[in-house]
Amino acid sequence: MKERLSFFTLGLLVLTLGVALIIKSNLGASAWDALAVGESKMFGLTVGTCVFINGIILIFINAALLKKRPEVLAAATIFVIGMLIDFWLLIVLKDFSPQAALLQYTSLLSGILTMGIGVAVYLQAKFPSSPMDTLMVAIHTRFNLNLRTSRIISESFALLLAFLFKGAIGIGTIIVTLSLGFVVQFFYPMFEQMLKKRSFQQ
Repeated sequence: MKERLSFFTLGLLVLTLGVALIIKSNLGASAWDALAVGESKMFGLTVGTCVFINGIILIFINAALLKKRPEVLAAATIFVIGMLIDFWLLIVLKDFSPQAALLQYTSLLSGILTMGIGVAVYLQAKFPSSPMDTLMVAIHTRFNLNLRTSRIISESFALLLAFLFKGAIGIGTIIVTLSLGFVVQFFYPMFEQMLKKRSFQQ
């Protein structure tokens, strides 16, 4: 349990740093983060707060799709994610604002790599996933669609909302959408083996 908690905490810390770097690149963020940025500007809230509110709403949508009770523990996950995003954006990277294209793309690509590693690490804990990730599974289960189609639907839903809320949609959004899954898939087995090895040594 101690090892799982460590992977969960470290994973979310790294994941949210990646989210912050992508947002700071000003080239466009992933669909759900782009939505949160748009809401942040529209309502005067922090990006992390908007991520948390969206997550809470999705917990109830997921529960309705899966015909189950809302997953209360998922609220804790999205709360920590929102809090850490604000930590990186408002404190650590407060004065980081790359203007040159090279620095912007470096920030974007570093963010994708960091976010992907963070996801690969935090998933090892097998704790409740963020409601944004659960939505894909809920659509898959409710409508008997394959996971790829379900992900396209969930991401399209987020992109539509991000567009309506004038979110951070740009070339970075496309790059993140196309590449993040590959980064997670590449690093996931490595951290899976690492956790098994550490657990075996205990």
